[in-house]
Parts: sequence; C-alpha cells; structure tokens
Amino acid sequence: MPTDIILNDSPEITAVCDNFNVKGHDLLLDSPARRKASGPRFRRALVHDQTDGLTLNFGNDYPGGVTIGGVKALDVTGTLQFRISHHDEVLLSGGNPPDETVLLSDVVKSLRSEIAGLKAQLAKLAKP
Repeated sequence: MPTDIILNDSPEITAVCDNFNVKGHDLLLDSPARRKASGPRFRRALVHDQTDGLTLNFGNDYPGGVTIGGVKALDVTGTLQFRISHHDEVLLSGGNPPDETVLLSDVVKSLRSEIAGLKAQLAKLAKP
C-alpha cells in the first residue's frame, strides 16, 4: 500500500499507511482550549516508559483522568489494582478524600467467599 500524508483545506492531517511508526518515547496530545488553568506543563498521552511498558496519562498529565469507553476485553497478565478515592467520605467529614488501593483478585476472592457463605445460610434455612 502506498503511504501518504494528506494536507487539505481542513483542520486535520490524514496519514494513509499500514503502520504508523513513531521513533520517540512520548506522544503528546494537547488542546490549550481544553486545559485547566493550573494544569501540568506536559500532556503525555502515551509514553514508552522506562520499564519498556506503555503508559497512558504519564505523570497524571491530564488532570481530568482517562476514560475508556466500550471496553470489550482487558487482558491482564499481572496483578490488576485500582486506587479508589472515597469522595463520599469527604461529604461526611470534610477534607481530602482517603485513597484505597484494591487488588481485583482479592475482591473476587472475597466476593466468592461471601457468596459461598450466603449459599450455606440459604441451605440451612431451606431445611425443615
């Protein structure tokens, strides 16, 4: 397939190719009109990081966070963890919300244990 970069009379650039090879470590995506007033200097959307990994929102450069819509699959080979901010507790006590790091595997194990316990209780209640 021939490659081409199309510059026309519109606010976009089109790259026609089978592979788009970037020889660099940071892909910055920035719209000054959408920035928060006191946001970070850089907007590193994708970074080939120092561990040979791919990092989205490197350094939390996007204060609004990352939203991924329409996820159909998530292939995790290591431990999947979430950092959860408890904003509801701020409403009750004031101050900064506490953070909690949660391992998804621990949550699944806990839920399975609770389900087994509930099934056992139901089985006892069902016996005459």
